Amino acid sequence: MGVGPSSTHGEARRPAHQRPMRCRTAEEVPKCFRQVECPYLPGETVYGEYGAINYTLVGNAGGELVVCFHGLNGSRMLFQDSAAYIARSGSFRVLTFDLYGHGLSNAPPVDLMPCTSCSTSCRASCCAWNGPRGRYDLDFFVDQADELLWLIGLENEPVNLMGFSLGGAVAMAFAKRFPSRVRRLVAISPSGFIPRVPPLYYVLKAVWCCLVPLAPHVLCTCWYKKERFARSLRAENKEMDDSAIHSLWSRFVWQLFVKRGVASATLAICNRVNWFNLTELYEHVGRNQRPVLLVWGERDNLNPVATVGKKVKELFSNAKLLEIPRAGHIAICDRPREVVPRVVRFLQLPVSARMDSADLEPVALPAPRPDDQTPEPEGDDEKAEQVALRAENMPVAMVLGHTEKDVALAGDQLRSVNL
Repeated sequence: MGVGPSSTHGEARRPAHQRPMRCRTAEEVPKCFRQVECPYLPGETVYGEYGAINYTLVGNAGGELVVCFHGLNGSRMLFQDSAAYIARSGSFRVLTFDLYGHGLSNAPPVDLMPCTSCSTSCRASCCAWNGPRGRYDLDFFVDQADELLWLIGLENEPVNLMGFSLGGAVAMAFAKRFPSRVRRLVAISPSGFIPRVPPLYYVLKAVWCCLVPLAPHVLCTCWYKKERFARSLRAENKEMDDSAIHSLWSRFVWQLFVKRGVASATLAICNRVNWFNLTELYEHVGRNQRPVLLVWGERDNLNPVATVGKKVKELFSNAKLLEIPRAGHIAICDRPREVVPRVVRFLQLPVSARMDSADLEPVALPAPRPDDQTPEPEGDDEKAEQVALRAENMPVAMVLGHTEKDVALAGDQLRSVNL
């Protein structure tokens, strides 16, 4: 990507084929779910090689560009309020978008047998049927981000990257491929270092070529009946209220029974992303002297800060590990007042800054205009939307068969493990 005629920033280029997001017709949706409304807020839409990409670009023209990558099963909504807050500093434009297979971006069919002659996935002119099929590995999402920047005329802009969990690994892969384009990196509990491999993962690896095409057909509607869904959630969190449950239920049902391709895409990501040892990737990126901010929740049981967080920091030559008290894996949701202002402060540092002596104490932002609707980061009291966002960005360990108890026990066992 990154080639083609020049365009004015903000004017989306048009590819030869415009493939909309794949969805079922009303008649194809199970009757019990036909009243479920789309739970996602649409942004702008451009059409990439693999279909529609839903994105939002906020901030003043000419500001430094920040590109955000959400986690597995998440959406650009994870960064919606944070993006507005960062843009309010006056120095940044923030690009948030849904990865393929997530939110309101298309979920192209999974490429089960990628051609070795193709760099990352089969193209429409190759052996794929009914349009291009996605590989759903890290390079696939790097391709998407690179193409999106080209489509909206920002391919020549230097970028700052911010990623959460899976998005953190995608940001690293982008920085590896385009080192000269990346000025700063923010990684919030980035993936690639889950301590132990669950048995279910080996089952997935063994049968995934059969499981992926069957996934949309074996989903049972009874598993997602609202009453049963609510009971399951309350068994883990008795304090979750009805509005939060409804919001989360709507997202899961809409993704699995209205939008096409999500279940297969999720399984492909679980299979093709290295969740357990991305040391080589992080070491490669870490040799660059650009500033890196690692944000970790003190109570992150999936990737414990005392072991995984500190180990990841050692892979970078110029990084600071910011440990957030009373926050779990999704620190940006758990403690936004602690995280987002410090991210802004980090982005304001010169690219030559040394992180071992960097001051990340937040500075006051310009007073908002009377008509400015930019929200402040939320406090500790959770709203329904925050609860849904946290649950929606499901840690990959849960997808692969871990429970919270398993993860906590694994953290205790990791004290003497060298990742």
